Amino acid sequence: MSWTHAQIVTELIRVIQSHVDDCERVDAASELVGDLGIDSLGVMEVMADLEDSFSLVIDEADLRDVATIGDVAKAVETRLQQVGRLQP
Repeated sequence: MSWTHAQIVTELIRVIQSHVDDCERVDAASELVGDLGIDSLGVMEVMADLEDSFSLVIDEADLRDVATIGDVAKAVETRLQQVGRLQP
């Protein structure tokens, strides 16, 4: 399956929402740690779920500078583009 940017962000929010309290507002600008309170173990759990959702492997090096959901979207988009599954 190929993905558009909008589909990627929607899926990211869905996955991340399942890891935070229902009262937390989740959008592309949400910071994983600062806004959503996801700790390092939680980030790894989120990444595992995202790899399953997008059927790909995300290198840990791609996640070093990730702070927001938008940053995660860029990392996922980069990986999907590398495997030829990103729609313009």
